[in-house]
Amino acid sequence: MFVDTKTVLSAKIYYTVDEGHPDWWCMTDKQKYEVNTFEDTYIFDNNWYAKDEVDAMIDHAKWDLALVAGGGYDTDHIHNIRYEFNLEKC
Repeated sequence: MFVDTKTVLSAKIYYTVDEGHPDWWCMTDKQKYEVNTFEDTYIFDNNWYAKDEVDAMIDHAKWDLALVAGGGYDTDHIHNIRYEFNLEKC
């Protein structure tokens, strides 16, 4: 039996970049030398993820946020990474 519930994960990444970042040339000095942030909200259908798979949901969000922070190509040029998560069951 399927249960129509969702898990909502709000996530935020904090990071710094180095000169190899693909967006370096169009960043402001503040973006180049201070901590940057990016946040997103992920909605997981509990028909696909069990409620006890929160670690898998967080791992997915970490991977996605880091990839975006890295310019969409890789994570080689982001450093000092820290995450914040807020989990809500609907």
